[in-house]
Amino acid sequence: MFQPAWNRVPVEIWNRVLLEAVLLDENKSPFLSATCTSSNYLAFKRTCGDRRSAAYRHEYKSIENHRRKLRLVCRAWKEFADRWDLCDRWVTVRSLKNEIPDETWRGALRVEYLDVSETWEHSIKSSIFCWKTLGGNGLRMTRLELLRLSKGEFKPILEVLFGAAKALPQLRSLGLGVPDSYGGLPRKLSRFFPRLTHLTLDFTIVGPGEIVWDPPKGKEIPEGAVAEANTLQLLDLEVLFLLRKEFLPDLDHWHLPRLKHFHAHPIGILPVWTDTIYPFLLQHSATIETLDLDNTTIGATGGLNRSDGQYIVQPGFWDMFPSLQLIRYSSMNMKFSDYPRNDHPLRIVVETDPIDLDHELIQALKPWVQGAHVKHPENIVVYGSYLVKSQHLVNRGEVQQLLKLMTWNATRLTNPWGKLWVNVI
Repeated sequence: MFQPAWNRVPVEIWNRVLLEAVLLDENKSPFLSATCTSSNYLAFKRTCGDRRSAAYRHEYKSIENHRRKLRLVCRAWKEFADRWDLCDRWVTVRSLKNEIPDETWRGALRVEYLDVSETWEHSIKSSIFCWKTLGGNGLRMTRLELLRLSKGEFKPILEVLFGAAKALPQLRSLGLGVPDSYGGLPRKLSRFFPRLTHLTLDFTIVGPGEIVWDPPKGKEIPEGAVAEANTLQLLDLEVLFLLRKEFLPDLDHWHLPRLKHFHAHPIGILPVWTDTIYPFLLQHSATIETLDLDNTTIGATGGLNRSDGQYIVQPGFWDMFPSLQLIRYSSMNMKFSDYPRNDHPLRIVVETDPIDLDHELIQALKPWVQGAHVKHPENIVVYGSYLVKSQHLVNRGEVQQLLKLMTWNATRLTNPWGKLWVNVI
């Protein structure tokens, strides 16, 4: 008796087909990823620490709706779609008034705590204790975000989290709000989560404090103890985001041999750049592929000079970063005294500030488009009302000349989501 071809397809192949139907493209929607490349850096950044990860919820919900529809086809598909490892992969916790099922914790790849309440400390500690009891061979959680911790909650929650480290062997991405003196945090991260590939630290500290986790009362802290407590050694870390309000800790004893993608915001005042950021970049410059300086206006030393109200990066900058593929900066606040040669690996230039006038677009494009010996990037990323209104397409002056040169150079002009502003070859 004749059977349709799909009735003869092995179960293993159907499982693979269904699995592909409920998986996301991690290059475009990397909210479950624990690292990134220069190509999908902007997408990854939107999921980490800048508090815009909600932008990806609709994509995740779309996949979840697709999975629920598959459940309605037949019993076999329902059994597949209800697998614990396909349900609740992204758990966003806004309240723990209702108990979260064990199966949800087992299946979660990303856990994100949002709103803070009076019972937040007890609630988070209770959930972490639950992870320990379920840990057995370890949960599969790869991403954890605790960016809303208050001053009183920080230490007790972190102590419980470190105590549950063995239950989280797959944890590779961690986002922490650090609301007080961060004493000993680098050393403890190195000890309990040594395999992290991404780390976001949101420092809302308003000034420097004690650096030792439990400083002995009435005793002077030895200098060696301070250095040890401040040592961060994560051999696999590739992505580091440092967000600050006023204070940024000393980075002299941070050793990250595989660091590829670095973002600091806002750098702002001069001492933060000269005393902290610039020395750290020098130490890791050989491996850095993405340098996100945001809207930096950094000052008069540390490799930059002021000239006519703008900041000019001194010669040798590009040689200092021989692996750099993406740079994000403000062309209105920073100027380079030279630009990368044709043999430099730089591929992507991202403009921080919105483009609202024609001269702003000219200022952002011109240095990268003109010049035979300047490296022409594959992609220049801009955004703003000038482009949204398509004024760049009707301007017949210098803007059109630059766009033609971009076409000749095969340079794409896109928005931060990868959409072309103008077609190029």
